[in-house]
Amino acid sequence: MIQIPKDLLDHHVHIRLRLSDMYAIIIDKKQPFRCDDTLQTAHCLEVILTGAIDVRYGSHVQHLAAGDVQFRRRGNYQLFPSDDYTSLLIFMENEFVDYFLDSHVPEFRHEKQGADLPPFTFKTSEFIQANIAQVMQHILHPQDYSRCIVKFAAHQVLLQILSGDRSKTFVSFLKDLVSNKKIDLAYFMETNFNRQLSIQDMAKLTGRSVSAFKKEFTDSFNTTPVKWQLNRRLEYAEYQLKHSHDPVSLVAYSSGFENISHFSKVYKQRFGASPKSARNEPVL
Repeated sequence: MIQIPKDLLDHHVHIRLRLSDMYAIIIDKKQPFRCDDTLQTAHCLEVILTGAIDVRYGSHVQHLAAGDVQFRRRGNYQLFPSDDYTSLLIFMENEFVDYFLDSHVPEFRHEKQGADLPPFTFKTSEFIQANIAQVMQHILHPQDYSRCIVKFAAHQVLLQILSGDRSKTFVSFLKDLVSNKKIDLAYFMETNFNRQLSIQDMAKLTGRSVSAFKKEFTDSFNTTPVKWQLNRRLEYAEYQLKHSHDPVSLVAYSSGFENISHFSKVYKQRFGASPKSARNEPVL
């Protein structure tokens, strides 16, 4: 599994937008992007520049070609791009979507959907293409205020889509996006495994009762939240020990362990060696 946008930042030209946890990333043919299992940790506006990509979300499969634009919520996807696929990805959090909706459609109300909606797909326009061309230039050749300009361009693209959305389908999609309090479990656990959270905390933060959280978690991961969390922390700690020069104590704390003795004990039980000895083993 890869995480996006995090795992794209080291390999693709990008820009982080000012005063917001947003990224704009250009996917280039020189850096192939392919993953059967992807955890998308932020909402994404994607513009297909060349080639094509198949996006699988649960039982839904959507084929996108050059000129298509898609807005998809954070969550788990399977992505299958063609060899000549390139795209522009703009990642954003609920705060940006909330600001956009409050600015332009604060009075709109809709019936909440019973299940997650598939990604929203639409065709580009001359206006959108002009904005995308501007965004590309500011990512490839950053100047003063480039981050603000890219952010405003993303806002303009959404506004252009909104203006042509006579059926209010896109507005309904965005409203459902930010009003849905039930957070994807895989996304939540992967981004919070090293935090000190009780089962009650996890249930509350993901919008579930304790019993519903435990049942859904077990059904999805075939283990308990506590066991999954421990294994994930140990995997993270093992990687840090072999790929960083941080002291063992810092690795333990950053992995979510508060007690060094407990960390050493469970690490040895899992990997058959102490954390210190892991540093002497060759990295395969």
